[in-house]
Amino acid sequence: MDLLASVETDGSVHMTDQRIFDLTEGESAPERLKWLFDGFIEGAEVTIERVRMAPVDGDGALAGEWAELPETTFLLPWRGGGGPEHDAWAYDKFQHTLYAFVDAMPERVMFEVVYRVEDAIEAFDDAADFQWLYVPQDYDVALADVRAEVVLPVAADDSVKVMENVYAWGHGPADGEVDIRSDGTVIFTDPAVEPTMYAKARVMFPVEWLTNLSEEARLANQGTLQYYWTSRYEETWVDTDTSQEVIRLGLALGLLGLSAALLLAALIVWWRWGRERPPAFRDDYWMNPPADAMAPAVLGRLWRWNHESPDDIVATVLDMVRRGVLEVRDDELVIPAAGEESAKRIEGESSVALAAPRAADANAPDAPDAAVAPDAPDAPDAAVAADAADAANAEQVALDAATLRLLRMVATGGRTLSRAKLSALAHEHPRDLLEASAAWQRRLTALVEPYGFFDTASRRAQHVVLGAAIFLAVVAVAAIIWVSWRAGVLALATAAAMGVLGNYTMRRSPEGNDIAAHAKALRNWMRDGGWSLEGDKLAPDERAALIPYAYLFGALKSLGFGASADAGDADAGDAATAVREKAPMAAPAAAAPAAPVDEAAFLAALAPVFSQSLDEALRAAHKRAEVS
Repeated sequence: MDLLASVETDGSVHMTDQRIFDLTEGESAPERLKWLFDGFIEGAEVTIERVRMAPVDGDGALAGEWAELPETTFLLPWRGGGGPEHDAWAYDKFQHTLYAFVDAMPERVMFEVVYRVEDAIEAFDDAADFQWLYVPQDYDVALADVRAEVVLPVAADDSVKVMENVYAWGHGPADGEVDIRSDGTVIFTDPAVEPTMYAKARVMFPVEWLTNLSEEARLANQGTLQYYWTSRYEETWVDTDTSQEVIRLGLALGLLGLSAALLLAALIVWWRWGRERPPAFRDDYWMNPPADAMAPAVLGRLWRWNHESPDDIVATVLDMVRRGVLEVRDDELVIPAAGEESAKRIEGESSVALAAPRAADANAPDAPDAAVAPDAPDAPDAAVAADAADAANAEQVALDAATLRLLRMVATGGRTLSRAKLSALAHEHPRDLLEASAAWQRRLTALVEPYGFFDTASRRAQHVVLGAAIFLAVVAVAAIIWVSWRAGVLALATAAAMGVLGNYTMRRSPEGNDIAAHAKALRNWMRDGGWSLEGDKLAPDERAALIPYAYLFGALKSLGFGASADAGDADAGDAATAVREKAPMAAPAAAAPAAPVDEAAFLAALAPVFSQSLDEALRAAHKRAEVS
């Protein structure tokens, strides 16, 4: 942009606006071009005299002849788009906007707009004040190499005295410059003006230089002195802006320093508390349950770092079916009634289960030393094992009771649970299903907490790191808005890195890590073919006991379950049909699981069907609850 404003002695300003539009970077030619004439004093009137265009070369020199654009009357619908059928320009005087409509433009083209602004100068007793918003804030693209020149009508018997009788201030980009020259020209330069910024010029000079000013304009502000107050106002503004820029720079540097310090602290915390301890068990393979006395759902929480998941409900249901607490009959899951023996035992002991200790105390006051025969050295170990078994049984009873309550609620008081009932509850009473699921998860949490699976110090360190990451993210967003977007983005990236470190800061306790090592080894054994090699050596009940763990580890397919039966194999097809008849909420025949040959295969066929039904119901319940 090259702008020239020649101030006339009558208080009007003659403007020449030359702009080069560069389309060489592959941008498509715009439908229309626009110029904004805002920021003049109230009462100023803009008159467009000429609009023309010419191609230019890479250096900005003319490379062809000027082409004059004709004027056309502006129509209000053109504000939203469109224009005349031929090349032309039109001025929207109500919005002070000039439009140029050109069908075909060169890749580099210069437009020249010549216009006049009447009554653009405000006259006071001692000074004339010219304010010019030469780059308004509403342009759609960034402007580069902006140069605005103001030519003053210096009186023949006077001269320019910089910042004595001629003052000039520029507002806009921080790298803009103002140059007052002795010949009466004031030049404002801005290397770039972004669409969100503006550039404004203000020039004051002796009012005596306006020799042809109208009497009305000369008396409009009579009795007002402008030099003194305006110069101090502008200097205060500049000083304030400078101090604010210094403050912003200091805050940006401080934010970067804080980000670096917090990231370093997060790394130190992770190095100190986040790295896992080497487990006592280091074998690659294991073919037994990771902890015989531990419910599969409890291990599921350890496996996924205490995160809740419907998978734990599915694993518990599979285990209850294996132990005979639940049955599968006629395409439905059969829930024992409150009066049945298995339900009586579970629900009668559930209150005791909540208070059961997690591990036996060999020195408990209720177990005197005299109860142990001195000639039986293994008796204390046997007592500990018995107490641990009792605690595990209490845990199992509590979890079974919570699962029965959940299933009865889903079955709406009935004895059976089907896919249809689960889907109906999710759509008709979504909050009930979600609250029941949350209550079951809370009961599981109460059973998991006493184990102390996770290192207490590392959990506290994780909370500190995540809290610091959230704090830094909030500060970063505020910095993007008010300080510096670059510093804010860097701080936000640091906060994200701290969040990742915080997520990995918590570590398992030595006991929990050892159990997790057994679980990983069991997963490896299942995944890498140990089941097929060693499966025949396992008793049927041992194979069935491993299915809930295989489901939690995502290893069912690795065991050979879950593939479709071969339609040409009559025996396999009949067996698959039998599973579909026994499995609750059975899948369609096209997705039938492989033919089970024992209880383990039956549980493996049941797992994905029940899991899919529960997941679909919970997703539907969440959506319905959000809508309601």
